[in-house]
Amino acid sequence: MVAQRYLAGLVLAICVLAGCGPGQPAPTAVPFARYSAQQVLDHLVQAGLSVEKPQRDMLVGRDAPAGFSDRYIFEIEAIAPNGGQVLVFNDPARLAEWEAYIERLRARSTTRRDVIYTYVHHNVLLQLNANLMPDVAQAYRDALERLE
Repeated sequence: MVAQRYLAGLVLAICVLAGCGPGQPAPTAVPFARYSAQQVLDHLVQAGLSVEKPQRDMLVGRDAPAGFSDRYIFEIEAIAPNGGQVLVFNDPARLAEWEAYIERLRARSTTRRDVIYTYVHHNVLLQLNANLMPDVAQAYRDALERLE
């Protein structure tokens, strides 16, 4: 009887300890700030898209939020001196502020056209000038979405 209790207790202890083991490792969290502006610009160039005269410009107008961590403007050869901008965010809340800002611009007839080519991928917002042809803007969007 004592041996049976001892054996039952031993089996129970083994089961409990086995359940406390490491099991499946926890997945590694992917940081929100995945890409830099330079990585995005390099990727666009590698995709064969025009990125001329890129320059860092941390100033924005039109009451735009300033919560981005980096911003580059660039020209696109077909519509130069117009082009686009790449904004990079370290915080999803700051990106959400920019997305809300873009939606406010889209809601106004006087500014709607300026933001028709605005794309978000992970921590990056890419905005292209409205003078770009739709198929060319789509090529930039596709390239951005292939960034991994």
